[in-house]
Amino acid sequence: MLFSELIQLISEKLSVESVNICDTFDIKDTALLDGVQEEFQNDVLYIGYYEQIVSQQLPPHCVLVRTPETAALKCSTSDLALTGEISLFFLVNVAKALVDASRSKGLYAELMDNAAKTRSITSFVNLAASKLGNSIILLDTDFKVLSFSTVYPIDDPLWEQNIRQGYCSYEFISAVNELDSIKTAPQTSEPIVVVCYASPLRKLSSKVFHNRQMIGFVIMLENESTLSSSHFEMLATVSAAAGDIIAKFASYLLPDSTHYQRLLYDLLIGAPPEKLAPHIAKLSFPVNMCALRISQSHDLGLKHLKEHVAEKLKAFLPGTHLTLHENGIAALVALEDAAGISQAQLSIFQDFADIEQLGIGVSNTFYKIEDFARHYSQACRALELNQHMLGENSVCRYMDYAFFDLLGDLKKTGGLGAFCHPALSLLHKYDTENNTELYHTLDVYLSCDCSIKLSSEKLFIHRNSLTYRLRRIFELTQIDPGNCNTRFLLEMSFLIDHYMDNAHKMMAND
Repeated sequence: MLFSELIQLISEKLSVESVNICDTFDIKDTALLDGVQEEFQNDVLYIGYYEQIVSQQLPPHCVLVRTPETAALKCSTSDLALTGEISLFFLVNVAKALVDASRSKGLYAELMDNAAKTRSITSFVNLAASKLGNSIILLDTDFKVLSFSTVYPIDDPLWEQNIRQGYCSYEFISAVNELDSIKTAPQTSEPIVVVCYASPLRKLSSKVFHNRQMIGFVIMLENESTLSSSHFEMLATVSAAAGDIIAKFASYLLPDSTHYQRLLYDLLIGAPPEKLAPHIAKLSFPVNMCALRISQSHDLGLKHLKEHVAEKLKAFLPGTHLTLHENGIAALVALEDAAGISQAQLSIFQDFADIEQLGIGVSNTFYKIEDFARHYSQACRALELNQHMLGENSVCRYMDYAFFDLLGDLKKTGGLGAFCHPALSLLHKYDTENNTELYHTLDVYLSCDCSIKLSSEKLFIHRNSLTYRLRRIFELTQIDPGNCNTRFLLEMSFLIDHYMDNAHKMMAND
């Protein structure tokens, strides 16, 4: 609000005289002169006695008590008005109410205007944070992180972790819900102060509503500026704007969870079995199941993931249940039998992944819904290991990567070479010294189940050439591929070799 507008409104209620008007800065707050202020803020209206100004240099905006000395003041760079001493404290209250009302109205309009132009939740959150002078985090009712500001660093350890994983753990949510301030919080957007022993920062929390239904929370962290009365008022405005902006420009963020989605999400965030048992008892599940992790190869955003990818998946595989998790989809899929995913389903996944540019991890089969989170982790690991092995597969079954997962679990991967059959290092050495390909030949021969026909075709050499190479390999290494234990050790050794080779390549690229 400009000084001229404010004085005009005040003059409708009491006597006030304008002496000088510059309207250089917008007024966002009021303060009493206290006789100790050495610096004045450009967006604050100061009210009081001239004698309380230490430097005798007027603030950018001020209303002073009328005296012969103030009536004689000449100024050209400050907004100045005078009032009677008897009206001073009434003027203080009137000015504060007008500035507060103007600030809230202006903030809401500015936030909505920004959202209309950018259609971006991130832009809205950053603008709100810059106005509040503190970091802002927007959550849905499941405590999933919808957005967070980046204009100020978020260095609260708990919230750093929540933001990094994209959701709050069940333990975190349970601890928050046990706080007295949360238990007694009104069912309105009125902000409340939240303090917990595990976090160094105070928070201001406001519920977000749409059509009288709660759809989330907006949290302000007290990290850049100290909590003040204006923060309460402004956060309530931010909360109101958040509800309207989500409904108008980001409706995909509105909660629409089914009982199945709710259960899958609770399983993923670690809800205890005793809390889940009553919900599980009300739902039915297939005899044989697998979990999927679906990630976008190119991040097209949550809206595309929820409204396009998720809906297509449910159309391809009716009866599939899913929830959003860590910027991807966690899905529960029914299998035709206990043997695992069928070739028909695998083809559907492959076509879907190729068309939509997705990565799909597929877990092993499981039979109890309580095992969903563990098997979802398998699906995630399959995608990670495919990347680790520099693979180009868009659909990755965990069963094909389980051995590499075992290797990754070992603490000292540098010592894996000690588990390899000595024949591999011998062949490596021989190939280097003689410019041959015996190492690769044995690898292909074993992968083709010791078939001369398949191996020669894969190596693009004549059967006789392959026979000669194998004879030379057996002479050098003294191995007997007919021995099942030897074959197992050799195949395991090649897998270890490939795993370590790719690990070294990734380290070199980093």
